[in-house]
Amino acid sequence: MSELRYPNESRAYREARDLLLKEEQELVDKVRSVAKQRRNLPPGGQLKEDYVFQWANDGKLGKSVKFSELFGDKNTLLLYSFMFGPNWDNPCPSCTSLVDGFDRTWYQVTQHAAFVAIAKAPADRINTWAKQRGWSQIALVSGSESTYQADYKCQGDSDDMQWPVMHVFRRLDGKIFHFWGTELSGNHVDTVWPYWNLMDFTPEGRPDIPTPPQNFRSEYLEKHYLNNE
Repeated sequence: MSELRYPNESRAYREARDLLLKEEQELVDKVRSVAKQRRNLPPGGQLKEDYVFQWANDGKLGKSVKFSELFGDKNTLLLYSFMFGPNWDNPCPSCTSLVDGFDRTWYQVTQHAAFVAIAKAPADRINTWAKQRGWSQIALVSGSESTYQADYKCQGDSDDMQWPVMHVFRRLDGKIFHFWGTELSGNHVDTVWPYWNLMDFTPEGRPDIPTPPQNFRSEYLEKHYLNNE
């Protein structure tokens, strides 16, 4: 039980809060347990091929980069696929919210592991969008000329049927292996998304909306995804 007491709180509040605190501690313990189990996974399948992508960042826009080069001097690579197909007007608002946050934590993460975001849209369109959003740190690549998204289940039957997926790859003895990927349906990237987690702290909870409020729309997403739900 917590020894904290806040001004004017009732006994009923404290009793309910202490019960919740117990559940919260159990959740923390479970998260740690799952993280340990994840760390102990054996190597997954070896990378299918050394895919070639195109940089979407200023200074190297359009230049080719091999998958193996994304690691830099690190042995672990986080590769987030965000929903932005070649024929989309704008990317997914939810994915955009995620990458907004990733851009601000990119420096901290890359002290330990390489971190890259990839989309199927051409490099120049990703670059234009990055400028509009103020993404100045995170490494961005286009997979428009590779089969990576299809091979690693980041898309459906076409290049425009994209899915949000976080993959982790590991380099061992000069070879690259798949380590882990988001395989759950629904809110499988919640743990790295501040928006939903912050809403979970509030009395109102998560808004009953498919995508977060944004200052733009993705008509492609609305037509081909949201209207089918």
